[in-house]
Amino acid sequence: MSARTSGFKLLCSALALLGAAATAQAQVTLKLAHIYPPGNIWYETAEAYAKAVEAKSGGKVKIAIAPNGSTGDWPASIEGLKIGTNDIVLQSVGTLDRYNVVAGVEAYPYLIRDLDHFRKVYYGPVGAELFDEIAKKTSFRIVGAGYRGMRHMSSSKPLRTLADVKSLKLRVPPLKIYRMTWDTLGASTVPMGAAELFTSLQQGVVDGQENPLEVIESMKFNEVQKYVVETGHVSGAMTWIFHEPRLKRLPDDVQKLLKEEGDAAMLAATERMAKTEADIKTRLTGKGMQFQAVDRGAFAAALAPMSKEFPEMAPWVAKIQAVK
Repeated sequence: MSARTSGFKLLCSALALLGAAATAQAQVTLKLAHIYPPGNIWYETAEAYAKAVEAKSGGKVKIAIAPNGSTGDWPASIEGLKIGTNDIVLQSVGTLDRYNVVAGVEAYPYLIRDLDHFRKVYYGPVGAELFDEIAKKTSFRIVGAGYRGMRHMSSSKPLRTLADVKSLKLRVPPLKIYRMTWDTLGASTVPMGAAELFTSLQQGVVDGQENPLEVIESMKFNEVQKYVVETGHVSGAMTWIFHEPRLKRLPDDVQKLLKEEGDAAMLAATERMAKTEADIKTRLTGKGMQFQAVDRGAFAAALAPMSKEFPEMAPWVAKIQAVK
């Protein structure tokens, strides 16, 4: 073998190694964590997001999903974003209120009037401005907004008036604004993670809880609760949560893909929830749950003093209320 031929083969081998290294470097696998079980709309939304990202990237970007709380509850999952244990967490916007109060505006009672108002806020300039502010204050970047349906209370006993709430031991998510909402209404609040909630309802540790109907159904609370009290106090938004400094270290085209497909997946989830919310109510009724209407105006009026407790949130409440 001539020196020239040998040199050519060495060059080809080196180029092949460089090409393999470049290909490996181009592959991006991201871990997405959430607490939702199979059959739940958010479980399926995560699956759709992962499939779309992989397809649009030609297989170069993959999302590995850890569902059903398999890697911990949502507070631990969000903390994991900062250290790289997770790359994406599927949760509501308001779960970031422990990092800055502004994020809690998502859970501010009786703020989002209806589905049309939800779309105009979260898919318009006010929503984009809010997400930028949350990123600035918390270092977490929110991508997309999916309508969760209205939050209602479920209870082991009937509640027809605001006065009935005062006798209730109510589980609330471990978020300041949820606890203050129900403290203001007179309930005895018990902050608690989702993992222990079913057992706590079953054993009477708490009398009730509040969540969208899709959670009541997927978590099978109908087996341990008889009543749904239609308070409709929050119209929440699910989202993809990233740690912005780590997100920005990804190639620009990968960031663009994650944002575009994240927006699309949440928009599709909103349309799906809009069509199925009434069906969930029908199914829960068929499983023996009784739905009780209440005077939402009385609930909203009782909560009016809360605005003084969140001065930093007040400008955002005003901006959202002004969206027509």
